[in-house]
Amino acid sequence: MLIQVGSAETLLDDAVRLAGVAGAASVRVTLQIWPDMIHAWHLFYSQLTDAWRALAEVGAFVRTN
Repeated sequence: MLIQVGSAETLLDDAVRLAGVAGAASVRVTLQIWPDMIHAWHLFYSQLTDAWRALAEVGAFVRTN
């Protein structure tokens, strides 16, 4: 499981909690906290380099798992 969340995300605590619960249930989990990103920052991939990078990391994660 890959969880990407921004450090300025309203649901940051929930994402961290989800990663902890998943890990405790023996799920392989990767939690990425992106600095200064907001909710759904991926939607702004044409304007934000970090959004494009995050989507590229999702693609790499899917290809390798």
